[in-house]
Amino acid sequence: MLFLILIIEVSDTKIKYDTEVKVPLYAENNIVEVWLVNLNEKCLEVYRQPTANGYEIVQTFQKGETVTIQALPNVTFTVDEILGD
Repeated sequence: MLFLILIIEVSDTKIKYDTEVKVPLYAENNIVEVWLVNLNEKCLEVYRQPTANGYEIVQTFQKGETVTIQALPNVTFTVDEILGD
């Protein structure tokens, strides 16, 4: 059995498609955590706790903020590191 703890999407031109189509599909398939790197807004959108209707927790992290992988609490990144700034 395959168990994914995190999917990371990098998006610049298909944000709407990613958030309205792909992210809900990940939730339906019980992907525990999805990170959407939004290159247009220069932020990181984090989706956690999948339900039948999407994700229960949705957070947006800005430059200078730190994010942790839920399944690996000792692993942290800054948004700047993720964006490559």
